Amino acid sequence: MTGGQPHDARPARGMADRFFCNGPRKVALFAGIAALCALVIGAGFAGISSNGFATPLETVVVRWTAVGCLAIGAGAYVIGGRMRRDSSG
Repeated sequence: MTGGQPHDARPARGMADRFFCNGPRKVALFAGIAALCALVIGAGFAGISSNGFATPLETVVVRWTAVGCLAIGAGAYVIGGRMRRDSSG
């Protein structure tokens, strides 16, 4: 190939590098996915209910699961960012 990039040149990493740079950032990504799954499952509870509404217990479980996952994810994201900053500079 003439006039182009050499074969061993790696493409620039975009947003994926932000989450896969260290362990805490991976935890943050998976916690966010778990929060979304909890909301989808909660909607499924409402869909299979006889009156179209989830029971109060199901609502509480889904709500606190989603909030807990988001809190864990936010904390892990911040910790991962600090680890990334400390290791690069």
